Amino acid sequence: MVALALIAGCGAASGGGAASVHGERSGAASKEVTDDAFAGAVHDLLLSEPGSKERAVRLSGVVSRQMLRADAQFKNRQADRGIAAVTGGLYLVRRGELTTEMLGTGGASALREAARELASRGDEGRARAIYELLARVSSPADAKEIQSHLDAIQAWTRDAVGKGGPVASAGGLQRVAMKRALLEPSEAARDEAAKLTVDWIKKSIVLRQNYRSTRTAPPREEAQEAFRALQVGGTTLAAIYVRDGDAAGALKAIDQAQARDLVSDGLFGALEALAVKVDAARYLDVLKELRPAPGRDAQREDEDTGDERELFRGVAFRVAMEAYRLDPSNPEIAGVLAAGLQELGMGEASPAVLLEAVKAHPDARIAGGALAITMQAMMFEVDAGDPAAARRAFKASTPLLEAADAKGVAGKAQPSAAKVHALMGDIELREGRIDEARVQFKAAAASEPSGIVLLSLARIEWHAKEVDPAVAHLKEGLASPDTAKNPALKGEILLLMSDIARERGDVQGARAPLTDALKVLTAARAGADAEERARIERTLSRVLDRFGADKPAKSALERALQATPRDKQQTAQTAGQLVGRALVRSDLAGARDGLSRALAADITGDDLVYFALWVRLVERQLRAPSDGVPSRIFQTIPDDGRWLGRLAAFGAGRIKPEELVASAKSPTQKTEALFYSAMERRVSGDTKGADDGLKQVVAGPGLELMEMGFARDILSGKNAQLSGPLPADVQLPQ
Repeated sequence: MVALALIAGCGAASGGGAASVHGERSGAASKEVTDDAFAGAVHDLLLSEPGSKERAVRLSGVVSRQMLRADAQFKNRQADRGIAAVTGGLYLVRRGELTTEMLGTGGASALREAARELASRGDEGRARAIYELLARVSSPADAKEIQSHLDAIQAWTRDAVGKGGPVASAGGLQRVAMKRALLEPSEAARDEAAKLTVDWIKKSIVLRQNYRSTRTAPPREEAQEAFRALQVGGTTLAAIYVRDGDAAGALKAIDQAQARDLVSDGLFGALEALAVKVDAARYLDVLKELRPAPGRDAQREDEDTGDERELFRGVAFRVAMEAYRLDPSNPEIAGVLAAGLQELGMGEASPAVLLEAVKAHPDARIAGGALAITMQAMMFEVDAGDPAAARRAFKASTPLLEAADAKGVAGKAQPSAAKVHALMGDIELREGRIDEARVQFKAAAASEPSGIVLLSLARIEWHAKEVDPAVAHLKEGLASPDTAKNPALKGEILLLMSDIARERGDVQGARAPLTDALKVLTAARAGADAEERARIERTLSRVLDRFGADKPAKSALERALQATPRDKQQTAQTAGQLVGRALVRSDLAGARDGLSRALAADITGDDLVYFALWVRLVERQLRAPSDGVPSRIFQTIPDDGRWLGRLAAFGAGRIKPEELVASAKSPTQKTEALFYSAMERRVSGDTKGADDGLKQVVAGPGLELMEMGFARDILSGKNAQLSGPLPADVQLPQ
């Protein structure tokens, strides 16, 4: 992670010693934590003193809210996010702290779903941990069933994992126990993991000694397991204790296992120092040393190395927690913790934990790294289909943005605060929240008037019929330095200038920027890399379509496909443009060709559903028998209440247009539903009803939707094109 590396590179500049006085609380301790208050509540929890009443209250509020969120994610069929959220909630809990009340009203359901999912994946260690915890919060009536699951896991572990040679058997049992201890904050789990790790190490040492004395090679499985133990066993044993901040316990366990030679001098020295004095700097030293020993085969990506990575990631998060409480101003500690929060379903809290570091160190690199981590948190939530969480992450970043702009770092941090505002604007625009998007784009443009931001502002203003401000922003965008380096962006700006002039009835005014775009894009093709060339060709195709040059426009899209044949994202965008322009033109062969290109490139289901909808619309408009491809795509998507499932059900004819509209939950979903409802009227012959519906789409908030562009072009008809030949002084590629 580049952002984390930038922060880590500045770590030496920070001190580390006694507890910091800079960790100010954002709110009062409460057992009731809302989603909006979650980021601040996590930050305050991480600063609270172990064993204090404050910590008990804050821990109960945060963990119970996290379990409710995990439960919701399981119900939304997002099992990976549900498991991450459960894991994150449990990682916040120190050994011996967990109570039934802490798990809250969503705890039992979240744990039950997590246990089922983990068991189905063959993750016996974590499944056992969850069932052990579930036993604490379930009713007596459920106790028998839970115990049966625990008995089954233990029997399977004994019979399947625990069979084989002595070392392989010990290693299998150790892995299961270690994964249990990582998740279950109990003394019993830790002691079992430590005991089995010691057994694994001792048996491996015996095997090594036997080999050295007899020179008889052991069975391959035994040799591989012994090698693993001798490489990472000592570090693993230390990690089991360091998870709970127990450096003295780690040293004692290493001594009892006679594993001193299996632990690096750096780690052993860091543990000794931490056992003598607990402070942030010494925790950080342990954190740096806690990693798999060098010398393992870098190409080996098997189950063992995966288990080790999981262990050390989890322990690193716990060590960073302990260090952060002592010094939240340390950039390296805060960066590790923020990255861990994102992996564990609490990414919106990452900006809050970075604040003290940015305030304490007026360094552009630290500010830029913190803002990059914030943007990663926002994008992760959007990719997971949770824009509300992205919005909360942005809200939590407000003090961070202010700190990044202070103390002389304004304009120097990369990414800048302006880029965070622009990203939030993009997210709001995709969600159809136009007014909110405009606020963010204006904030970005005020300090960093980039071409891409000014184009977004102009599109919003054009949609609001504020034509003069839109044109002014487009002209400013053309002069922006980033536009000069981005031919596709320049083409987009000129294309919008042309469309605005055309809508005003100024044909000559529309032709001039369109001609300029044609010249810029054709000239830029030669020196562009593959990804940039694909973007240029797609923009060029749109410009050529405005000129009514159908065949050259198709050729540009062919070249876009050829430029990035193995890039699924680029191919999806090009295929979408192919199918979309075919929909507007009722070109069945073109629509089917675009869909087949997407299928051949193994494009994901989300894009395929939309492409299939468009192909099916063309088939129905032309009264042509279907080739069956759209139906097969719709059948692969379950109608599980999510929007994609609703669209697939509509495409398959299982729900009616009004049902699709009723299913829409966001402004953009409603706009999409209105488009497909209008097209349904068009297919049925209700031209006036279809046009009225398409006008609603054009007036709606879905500026980022391809469907809005389709609606605009369908309503414009031939008026969307300029009459007359292509400029004679432009040489198009063959």
